[in-house]
Amino acid sequence: MTGNSKSSGLEAYFSGRLYLATAAAMLLAAALSIIYTATEFKSHLRPLLAAKAETIVQKIGGDIEYALEVGVPFNELRGVDALLEALDRQHPEVGDLQVAAGPPPVADRVAEAGDPEQSFVARAADMVDVLTGVAGDSAPFFREIRGADGAVVGHAMARIDEAFVLEQMQELFFDSLVILVAVALIALEVVVVISASLTTRPLQRLDQAVSTRASGDLGQYQLVRGTGEVARFIAFLNSANAELRDRVRSLVAQASETVRAKLRELQAFHALERTAPRREGTIIDARLPLFVFSVAEELQKSFLPLFVSEYHRATDLFARDIMVGLPISCFMFVIAFITPFAGKLVDRFGSRRLFMAGLVPAIGGYVMCYVANSGNDIVIARSVTAVGYAIIVISSQSYIAAVLTKENRARGMAIFVGVLMAGTMCGTAIGAILADWLGYKPVFLVSILLALVAGMLGYAMLGADVDAPAAQGADKKSGGIGSLMRNSNFVMIVLFCAIPAKIILTGFLYLFVPIYLAGLEASQSEIGRIMMVYSLIIIPISPLAARFADRLGNSQWVVICATILSGIVLIGLYQSESVARVLLVVLALGIVHAFIKAPLIVAAMDAAEKSADVTRTSALSVLRTSERIGSVVGPVLVAAMMVVFTHEMTAVLLGFAIALVGLVNAAIVLSTRNQILPGAKLDA
Repeated sequence: MTGNSKSSGLEAYFSGRLYLATAAAMLLAAALSIIYTATEFKSHLRPLLAAKAETIVQKIGGDIEYALEVGVPFNELRGVDALLEALDRQHPEVGDLQVAAGPPPVADRVAEAGDPEQSFVARAADMVDVLTGVAGDSAPFFREIRGADGAVVGHAMARIDEAFVLEQMQELFFDSLVILVAVALIALEVVVVISASLTTRPLQRLDQAVSTRASGDLGQYQLVRGTGEVARFIAFLNSANAELRDRVRSLVAQASETVRAKLRELQAFHALERTAPRREGTIIDARLPLFVFSVAEELQKSFLPLFVSEYHRATDLFARDIMVGLPISCFMFVIAFITPFAGKLVDRFGSRRLFMAGLVPAIGGYVMCYVANSGNDIVIARSVTAVGYAIIVISSQSYIAAVLTKENRARGMAIFVGVLMAGTMCGTAIGAILADWLGYKPVFLVSILLALVAGMLGYAMLGADVDAPAAQGADKKSGGIGSLMRNSNFVMIVLFCAIPAKIILTGFLYLFVPIYLAGLEASQSEIGRIMMVYSLIIIPISPLAARFADRLGNSQWVVICATILSGIVLIGLYQSESVARVLLVVLALGIVHAFIKAPLIVAAMDAAEKSADVTRTSALSVLRTSERIGSVVGPVLVAAMMVVFTHEMTAVLLGFAIALVGLVNAAIVLSTRNQILPGAKLDA
């Protein structure tokens, strides 16, 4: 067994068990927390609602008794129905308001107190009712109505609206679930980084040092960060080897030529003069900084169109219907424009410097959004943020690509996609809840804080010299953008797969879904939760899709089929105006796009390798730039379609167009299979 296979097995042994234990503990804690929080909320809410229902029936009875005292007969009262309707509108938590003749059917009811000391079984039963939508029925509250002579002539009645209680419980349940899922994802990302930094990577270095020393290599071994036992042990070995090296050097300086030659052979055989290798970069280095920045950026995603609509002014560039999609389009356009330059800067200055530099415009854009007073201000602010976003993402992707081999490229890119999706899911969901609680603008202050945290993590974790070889290689290659444009395989992947996928993402998910759901009277939290499903489903499926593409040996066909299916999914909104149908469409879209994310990058890089004068970073930059064309077109196209067509027809027409593009791509590939398919299969 080789040292690498030993290290991989060791890492898998510790990582798998650690992740499993962490996930199990968090799931158990989350379930208990949700059950306790929701039922505790209900136990304190019901007494308040009962007191309110009692107050309302007292008010109704008092008003009617006042009319009776001035001489109006009970059966000739006017305006009672209007009074009940007004109270019903003002107090949706109280229902079944009635005034009837005769005494109440039961004795007056006193508001019951909640039971904060419920047993766990009772709490669990309450949660089952919440999840199954069982509202139940509450006992009525009565108030006798007496005439001027003191006789009972009628009664007022009210109930706690159990449907309202159920709705509040469900809102709390789903908000709690969203927060706990987001926190769990954040915790898992932290666990991944900590376990790699403090457990698996030090043990790998220890295994490597011991194995190397056992083979007779007495040079300097790769050090480990920190001051733990493993780091001290490797430092001790290096110190002992350095002492031996110095002694041999002293002997070489004093020995005769014959002895000196033997000593130098000894030096070479035991590698005494070998210095410690530079630290090898891993995906883990970029994982946490990229995740935190992604969360910061995605906080605004669920409410940005609504934010623009609220701050739209008559002096803005366009009408409200077009303006709501303009910040997304401008954001993507700036990314498309900046990405090629960012790729060249990464080759020249390295990933860590560019990551830190990208934070300046990103944070500046968040500040500008916080102080924005019009749609124009928001467009400018998002464009400034886009500069930083483009630089940070391409620097992170280049860093990850630099530490991958061709054998693990698909799975490595799946991790990159998974990190972005996890950040998107957490940011979208948490941002929606924060916007619901605090308003739109305070969310951007949270983005600023998270971006600063991402900067500190990036400075500490990204290796300064990891992508130095790429920078050296850049001097030998021209970048080859023209060569890529002559690469028919690469061009088809971009035109028929990458761009349509982004049109759906930005036009449908980021613009259409929030506006459509708002029209269906969904709350801001509901919109965020539904959009979160897209990222949530991609996170677990993307690695499986990458593994499937690796085994199939042809990522291009995986992407083509997924593109066709993504168009078909949108047709599911035909003749439907329900939140549930939107949820199902977003869920299906997430499943299909999981088979596009990582395989698309792999297919593009495989195709780019056929062009000899193209650097890895240049190929990624061209791909990302091309994708942004779809990101720019998507919101503008969908916004224009929604002006002309109904929302449902807009989704259907967009779906037909995307499916048709995928079918055209498949036909072209099939017609040229002798030129494309064999080459793609050899690259896999």
